[in-house]
Amino acid sequence: MDQLKKVLEEADKAVYATQLESNSDNIGYSQQAIEKVEQALKDAPENSSPTSEEQHAKDMLRRLKETQAAVNAIRND
Repeated sequence: MDQLKKVLEEADKAVYATQLESNSDNIGYSQQAIEKVEQALKDAPENSSPTSEEQHAKDMLRRLKETQAAVNAIRND
């Protein structure tokens, strides 16, 4: 779970950087960071009932994706 926490923090920073300056480098970096979180969640051992940390990670991932999509939409206007 430490790896999951680490990639979540990296993704959060990347998406935040994209909000501050929406350039192609930041967007690409944040997309890669989001993909790393998705992979870390897939690699986590399956539990019949997700732990609170796993649920937090899934919620955070959803919010990061929503934020990234909003940044992309604003950038494309």
